[in-house]
Amino acid sequence: MAPFALSSGQQVTLAAICDTILPRLGDLQQAELLQRSDAEADHLKAYCATSGSDLAVPRAVEAAVASHLPADVQREISLLLTAMSSRLGMLLLSGVAVPFGGMTAQQRERCLQGLQDSALGQKRKAFLSLKSLIGLKAFGNNASTINPRNHGTRENSMWAAIGYEGPASAEEAATAAAAAGREEFIFPMLNASIAKDMSLTFDAVVVGSGCGGSVVAAELAQAGRRVLVLEKGRYFQRRDMTSQEGDAFEHMYERGGLVTTDDTGLGVLAGNTFGGGSTINWACSLRTPDPVKNEWASQYGLKAFKDGTFDASLDAVCSRLGVKTDGVTHNANNQILIDGCKKLGYHIDIAPQNMADVGSFPGGGFISCGDRYGNKQSTPETYLKDAATALVPAKFADRCYVERVLHQGGAAKGVRARIIGADGVTEHILTVSAPLVVVSCGSLNSPALLLRSHLPDSNRQIGKNLRLHPVTGILGIMPKEVNLWRGAPMTTVSNQCAAGTGDNYGAKLECPISHPGIFSSIVPWKDGAAFKDMMLDFKKTAALIVLTRDKGSGEVTIDRSGMARLSYKVSEHDKKSLLEGSEKAMRILEAAGAEKIGVGQLNEPVLLPPQSNPKGRAEVLEQLIGEVRRIGFPLYKMPLFSAHQMGSCRMGIDPRSSVVKPTCETWACSGLYVLDASTFPTSSGANPMITTLSIAHMAAQKLKKLNSVPLSRL
Repeated sequence: MAPFALSSGQQVTLAAICDTILPRLGDLQQAELLQRSDAEADHLKAYCATSGSDLAVPRAVEAAVASHLPADVQREISLLLTAMSSRLGMLLLSGVAVPFGGMTAQQRERCLQGLQDSALGQKRKAFLSLKSLIGLKAFGNNASTINPRNHGTRENSMWAAIGYEGPASAEEAATAAAAAGREEFIFPMLNASIAKDMSLTFDAVVVGSGCGGSVVAAELAQAGRRVLVLEKGRYFQRRDMTSQEGDAFEHMYERGGLVTTDDTGLGVLAGNTFGGGSTINWACSLRTPDPVKNEWASQYGLKAFKDGTFDASLDAVCSRLGVKTDGVTHNANNQILIDGCKKLGYHIDIAPQNMADVGSFPGGGFISCGDRYGNKQSTPETYLKDAATALVPAKFADRCYVERVLHQGGAAKGVRARIIGADGVTEHILTVSAPLVVVSCGSLNSPALLLRSHLPDSNRQIGKNLRLHPVTGILGIMPKEVNLWRGAPMTTVSNQCAAGTGDNYGAKLECPISHPGIFSSIVPWKDGAAFKDMMLDFKKTAALIVLTRDKGSGEVTIDRSGMARLSYKVSEHDKKSLLEGSEKAMRILEAAGAEKIGVGQLNEPVLLPPQSNPKGRAEVLEQLIGEVRRIGFPLYKMPLFSAHQMGSCRMGIDPRSSVVKPTCETWACSGLYVLDASTFPTSSGANPMITTLSIAHMAAQKLKKLNSVPLSRL
């Protein structure tokens, strides 16, 4: 298949779309923004005069599509741009027989507004996908070196205009880490010794270095087993991280942060780096809720979740990660959630953190871009380090894609992989023989690997039961600065509507990190000027997320290349949970003093009367809530996200309805274990990191006792 590339006509159309989403503003529009913004005039003028093309956004979008999206999605984008490049295509799309690139600025805006508000889902899909990607590429990195309108300065005027200072320098981060005594452990990678196809033998091979794989690697290595950990993503030392949002998405997230469900109705964020999701997730360390443990024990026959076995692993994991609530400092966004909940009498609690320092420490708001300070107790700082420093040290390899598990006669024999060798470019075949294979690739890639491996699956359970915790965001523009990127992100949690209708399938309210790239994908778009105007409110914007414990489910399959594909639709039950949580979030933001509230259902924020007019505020709020409930969550109307993937290799006591046994060994193949969030019987209803680590810890206790000597000596 030929590599993806746009024709010159398609490139012209893409540039015109980018410059309509993010346009250069006219003199009158610029004067209005200059009057209301407190940014330095030079930066604000540059911001107003800068378009998407000035920031090289069209090239960045094309490169992202070519690098990260499946072939069928690439074809969809190519067809859309072809249609928008022709008179007939634009006549069908917008009713105006003029190629998009040849339209006036006003015509282009009306065309995009028509796509966004269309009754046809495919038109809304086209707009939402392009708008989100353009915003991420425009605001995700410091673009000063490619922005010709920066008046000769090296400071990013886009960032400076919206009040975002970006990450500290590498030198500042290193100095702060050293001052805190957080010495970095450097992991040697096996790649450095590979210059040809190789075959190796180990007692155990662990595929994936995230929350599941790291624990079992540490436990087995400390028990004297010879362990090899293979990671598909890249290992980053602290000095290699920039903490720029765009760089992190490109290099540390699955498919550059562009994974979506097949209908693209829900964006899916997953880690693709050494340490997996633990390297780029937030530090919210919620234990598995009691109702969930009871459900897994009573409805799925998994007694360990109720007899104290799993609780012992929860305690061990929280101890190793240093999870704590005492002394947690809340940033402005979390304080808004606290204040609003207290005023309304809603539930609010401190979210336990796996930070070494939970006070006012530097870099806390950038942990979703990799932690250069060594403060977050991710798996590279804990369990992977334990594995590497065991009496029999584990070995590690990054940039190693495992094609399939090797099995014969119903028993695991090892894995076959493609690995980048010592020169950093050439790919070699790596065959690993091991009687114990642990698949810990996450809920997207674990079922994909099992499917590529052609395991017996007569009950067709591999990939079924995918849960995603659908998330929507509610924005509140506050009277004072909030600065969403400063401080630890998710230090509070409200369970006000978590019980749902009494079935414990409701929603949690939490606080996100937000940097300008991902923020721009949430911000409503009315037109180019309004979009730039609202981005100027970034520093004053609070954000709450509604995280739904989904009762509905989807499926992971693979395409011809073996890549994971996600089929998932938000169920009606879960849409009601999202609406209930959205209503509570809007009430909280109003109670905390929001001046405007932004929701995905509407194309611009709603202005609330001043707090001196409580009756007026209440009336407008009720009208807004009513409108959100009326519109609901039609596909492609607003961005929905998932940062939690679970359940696609479900644990159970019956092979007809599960993939792995209560021990996490697969029904299909002895010696083959799955240890990650894909084993969850249902969605967890809480950030799944601690649950994943604890399931792996529980399973590892039995694994390391299977034999008292390493398997290779038997």
